[in-house]
Amino acid sequence: MITIGGAIGVGLFLGSSVTIRLAGPGVIVTYLFSAVIALIVAYAVAEMAVVHPVAGSFGVYAEKYLSSWAGFSVRATYGFVQIIAVGAEITAVAIYFGFWFPSVPQWAWVVGVSIGLVLLNALQVSRFGEFEYWFALIKVLAIIVFIVVGFGLIFGLGPKHAVGISNLTSHGGFLPFGFKGVWLAMTLGLTSYMGVEVIGVTAGEAERPVPRHAPLE
Repeated sequence: MITIGGAIGVGLFLGSSVTIRLAGPGVIVTYLFSAVIALIVAYAVAEMAVVHPVAGSFGVYAEKYLSSWAGFSVRATYGFVQIIAVGAEITAVAIYFGFWFPSVPQWAWVVGVSIGLVLLNALQVSRFGEFEYWFALIKVLAIIVFIVVGFGLIFGLGPKHAVGISNLTSHGGFLPFGFKGVWLAMTLGLTSYMGVEVIGVTAGEAERPVPRHAPLE
């Protein structure tokens, strides 16, 4: 659930509008390519987390198998990326709540959510896992609702007529901008899957980060 919650976020809910504008209906190919890359990364991190269940995750892996400089670079760049990601998440919250509550200034949402994130991350990692589980469940339920509503629009189950799959072929076809648009959209598509690596980061900080069948030292 931590991995799912990390992958479902601003990049999918808010960033998909940008990727669709870049690739058109071909954005489906963009997210499929990105999913394959994310799956490979997730499997690799999971395997390494099982072999080396230590705090530090892929920073430790890079240092052990490459060099100390590689380990430092991985830790520094990941920290920098997370700072940018948190800023994007908080900005998205301000945009969403600004739409629902236009009378409240957006900076108020930014300050409130920022304080909440700091307090949440100051707790034990077990508490983080508990909060992340329930937040991820909300995201999953939202995705399911979106899928149901989408099928309703496609097959005309609501008050409006059936849309069908016409939007995939009209307005320039399935690839209105060619594969160039698909590749350009991957810059954001890959960002949408950022979060699958969190399972490796948190695994090493678990109370007993070893497989059940492995003997404890």
